[in-house]
Amino acid sequence: MWNLLRDKVFRPREGVRPFDLEVLELGKDRITLGGVPEIKTYHQIGDEWRKSGLWGLRWDGGYAQVGAILRIDEHQVVREFSPIMGTLKVGDRVRTDLWPYADDPGEAFGLTPLKVSYSSPLGKFPAYLIAGSSKTWVIFVHGKLPPRKAPIAYPILPTVAELGHPALIITYRNDVGELPNPDGFHWYGLTEWEDLEGAARYALDQGADDLILVGYSMGGAIVTHFLYRSQLTEKVRGAILDAPMLDLSTAIAHGVRDRGLPGFLTGIGKFLARVRFGVDWKALNYLSRTDELDTPILLFHGEADTVVPIETSEALAQARPDIVTFHRVPEATHVRSWNLDPGRYETAVREFLNTVTLK
Repeated sequence: MWNLLRDKVFRPREGVRPFDLEVLELGKDRITLGGVPEIKTYHQIGDEWRKSGLWGLRWDGGYAQVGAILRIDEHQVVREFSPIMGTLKVGDRVRTDLWPYADDPGEAFGLTPLKVSYSSPLGKFPAYLIAGSSKTWVIFVHGKLPPRKAPIAYPILPTVAELGHPALIITYRNDVGELPNPDGFHWYGLTEWEDLEGAARYALDQGADDLILVGYSMGGAIVTHFLYRSQLTEKVRGAILDAPMLDLSTAIAHGVRDRGLPGFLTGIGKFLARVRFGVDWKALNYLSRTDELDTPILLFHGEADTVVPIETSEALAQARPDIVTFHRVPEATHVRSWNLDPGRYETAVREFLNTVTLK
């Protein structure tokens, strides 16, 4: 069981999903997709092509958007289709993508990213800065699986830019091609928060008066631990968390149950991880210290999330209703709340940013 935890939870991973869908029919503004039988779809997101919402569609050499479902049956789905780049034809293999935009914010939103770097105790890390007129900077912290390219086209970047906030999109330890943690493992905020602190210090040194932190999945854990540990927390006006990993132990137990494995394996794996590698499960439970938080938090979580159970976000919202604004998103899987209802998500972000920056 420890080997499974090591390889699936703590060890950095890279690679991409296979092209697991086939184009069955293609029109000017619609596409018919079917699954490729010999390819096993990725456990968490293999059904995006059959879910409502706005998704990217990627193939070798091209990119598009798929939108509303026009017709669906057991084997295929017909959806609205908007090509962005490249040529697609019947028979091509594709896959859905979380972000329905080009990788480059310049192409996606007309925003110009500037490559910069910041320092943490581990060394220097690259980041991308999109300028703005506000003295409140927004720092984006990705999850465990790093972006395809930096800077990734986070869907709320246009909202942030519209409000005039500079956006700093960071990398951190164990990202592909960047400095590794000394032991080579992810620590879900216990070490990575120092990299975020370095990015925050960079923003302040460059003229920011205060900060908004945005964290997705493990990035949410990094943001939360930063709020507990950093001396710069007083500079943070607010945090936006999407499916944050607030209690790794609970998430692991949830994953074991979801895969139909015996529950006792969780205890065995955690014991071996603690004895052999010093995993401090208590320290990885950020819900045990919620009384120490005083930063306003905008929280999103999908009800169909099988990676990070929504119960952990519910616990945070219940423990601190004074500072947490919680949005449950029906049918959304892991960090896919925006895709299911972009308008509602962006409105919530805009209202939150306006509120916390007026204080």
